[in-house]
Amino acid sequence: MRRIRILIVDDHALLRQGLRQVLELEPDLEVVGEAQDGFEAVAKARELAPDVVLMDINMPGLNGIEATRRVRREMPDVRVLVLTIHDDDEYLREAAQAGVSGYVLKDVEPRELVRAVRLSAAGRPYLHPDMGGRLLSSLLARPPAEAPPAAGAPPAVGVPPAIDAPPGGEGGATRDSELTRRECEVLELLADGASNRDIAARLFISEKTVKNHVTHILQKLGLGDRVHAALWVVRSGWAARDGARPR
Repeated sequence: MRRIRILIVDDHALLRQGLRQVLELEPDLEVVGEAQDGFEAVAKARELAPDVVLMDINMPGLNGIEATRRVRREMPDVRVLVLTIHDDDEYLREAAQAGVSGYVLKDVEPRELVRAVRLSAAGRPYLHPDMGGRLLSSLLARPPAEAPPAAGAPPAVGVPPAIDAPPGGEGGATRDSELTRRECEVLELLADGASNRDIAARLFISEKTVKNHVTHILQKLGLGDRVHAALWVVRSGWAARDGARPR
């Protein structure tokens, strides 16, 4: 069994030691190195070629966001999983735009941290559940700036490409892949944390129809599940257009 190689980056030695002990209890995880700031993180990532970098944000010297940008630019196959105390939307937005594979708060349960590492190593994004609904609601409330449609053209609901999406099929949609207006409404409610039952009630459609819409959304965006869709929205800055209404 090939182990997932992990680099731990944090300026607190005691925390690094605790993380190492938690992660190395798992037979498929291996901590190959540690770093105490962003500069050392980039150097160690070059030297050790880890699968996942577990990255703090606030560190002396080079912070975790800028270190992530450098790692992702130089080593696009290396996944970066942020582990931080900050549940601020701006931190998450900056981290997503820097190309992280996931965002975990330091109060997470050990088994959930292990799950996040495994998802990141597999190229699947992870978003701490406490942050998803609040952040996505604020993002979806702000329509993106875009050029007006050509005269006589029907209003299209475009799907922009993901921002700094890591390789591995995480949100491979382009502007040629379009969601219907109804799918945009479903995505907006889904990203806000609504269940299929809630979506069905709010849109006056059946739960089976909601499931079909969700399936089509994930297929068009090239994503695996609802969590993937949530992080895709964060990375792309996508927002349902004001004119998006059911067909």
